[in-house]
Amino acid sequence: MRTFQRRIAAAIGAALGVDPAPLESQFSTPPDRKLGDLAFPCFLLSKELKRAPVQIAGELAALDLGLEWVSEVTAAGPYANFRFHREQFARQALAEIRSSGDEFGCSEAGAGRTIVIDYSSPNIAKHLAVHHLRSTMLGQAMANIFRAAGYTVVGVNHLGDWGTGFGKLLCALERYGSEDGLTESPLSERDDAITVLNGLYTRFNNEAKDHPELDDEARAWFQRLEAGDELARARWKEIRQFSLARFQQVYDRLGVKFDEVIGESFFEDRMPVVIAELEEKGLLEESEDAQVVMVGEDIPPFLVRKKDGTTLYGTRDLAAVKQRWDTWHFDRCLYVVDAGQGLHFRQLFTVAQMLGWECADRLEHSAFGVMRMQVDGGWAKGRTREGHVVLLEDVLDHAVEKARAVLLEKNPDIEDPDAIAEAVGVGAVIFSDMKARRIKDVNFDLEKIVSFEGETGAYLQNTHVRFCGLLRKSERQGFDPAAGAGAALTTDEDLTLLQELLRFPEVVERAAEEAEPSIVSQYLLGVASAFNTYYAQHRVVDEAPEHAARTADRLALVDRVRVTLRNGLRLLGITPLERM
Repeated sequence: MRTFQRRIAAAIGAALGVDPAPLESQFSTPPDRKLGDLAFPCFLLSKELKRAPVQIAGELAALDLGLEWVSEVTAAGPYANFRFHREQFARQALAEIRSSGDEFGCSEAGAGRTIVIDYSSPNIAKHLAVHHLRSTMLGQAMANIFRAAGYTVVGVNHLGDWGTGFGKLLCALERYGSEDGLTESPLSERDDAITVLNGLYTRFNNEAKDHPELDDEARAWFQRLEAGDELARARWKEIRQFSLARFQQVYDRLGVKFDEVIGESFFEDRMPVVIAELEEKGLLEESEDAQVVMVGEDIPPFLVRKKDGTTLYGTRDLAAVKQRWDTWHFDRCLYVVDAGQGLHFRQLFTVAQMLGWECADRLEHSAFGVMRMQVDGGWAKGRTREGHVVLLEDVLDHAVEKARAVLLEKNPDIEDPDAIAEAVGVGAVIFSDMKARRIKDVNFDLEKIVSFEGETGAYLQNTHVRFCGLLRKSERQGFDPAAGAGAALTTDEDLTLLQELLRFPEVVERAAEEAEPSIVSQYLLGVASAFNTYYAQHRVVDEAPEHAARTADRLALVDRVRVTLRNGLRLLGITPLERM
């Protein structure tokens, strides 16, 4: 509705001699359609014009604003209510959506602003597990949404490829690797390399509980890695390259793409610069033989360097902030990381403020609830080190298998069932993570995730398929959906549906502003529901010659609903299908 609101605001501004820009966002839908089709509260104008809102509403009702699609303006207390000329409004609404096509939903709201989004960020030498789904897909959807809203987006995969954890892995590889032949041949020659590496890591952590001296060995290995030890570096490099290749297989299935893939190791030679700045500004202190920044009374110290001289991921995160600011001069930098890391980001952002960095107030923790697994009869966050993990690849495979079975049961003659099952199954997994506010915790329930009932990705895909099928059938019957101009779309239900479609660009803008993909998800569910209600009330295709114009217009409306649903699904990373 932004286009129409902008036109009314411009007309009001010209008539009253005020700036129309602040007025564009003031409109709302009247509580009762009998009052009008769009309501404008006069409170903002009252402050500027120094007149009562009721008086201004009366003045607007008496004006001729020169808008051919506005048939009447009436005053109701402090509100000016605009009633549309249905035929003119429908014509312009259909034309706007059609002309936008693939770009419908896009805007220039974020033009000139840059957003850096840090998402997915798995640790190398481990599988992408189901709990990685949240950061990965929420981040990808955010990137898509921000781009649609006109922002310049830099999507960063900040890999965990450095730190004491890799000292543990190298130590485990040295101790146990020969038992599995893992140190005897290249990882690329083994299909089970990640599984075996993960098993070694889990074994090490379990044994370290009874033998704490193993942790000292692990720290020594990480010291060797930081010092450039040839064997440590060679093994680390091989593990990193192989891990990236395996990650990419899953990313490709999910449609996930990054602009930058930078591991923590990238900041190895950048950390000394940051540490030097901390020292220079008197922020670095000694505490229990470690170097820290005392962040505040209510926040624990920010650990910069341990007593053995090795660095931590916090230090690397601080170096990453500086690198991102120097490289992209972002307006916002979002960290799509679970809410459990909230303290870390409070520390990180506070240290950036203490350093006086200009970007400090542009850093945001886009927190999400954790993905919890069934562990010992209860729900707990999956942890790779304890072996409580469900592989994301296995979840996708299971969802696709179930989708294929359902599809073949409903349509044994379906063309290319494998490709369609892949799109439906993967879409179901993605949407399961998108329909609720990101801050909510999610209990991983495989059956619910791949369900094809209720508010699911499969439901939205199937609704899109229905639109495509209806349009194909109408063309075979001799109708041309492109011929519908909208003159016959004059009912309240026509207007309600058109207004809902025209909200789409504003929905995308709000989803970007709040970094909240569920705003788009819920909107799409609402559009699908609204059309199903409309379809139950109105016959779309009527073969009677006297109703040809109405049929063409309603088919055009179906086409615009299809475009909206298609574009919205793409923003979420879900493939809109034409056949199922």
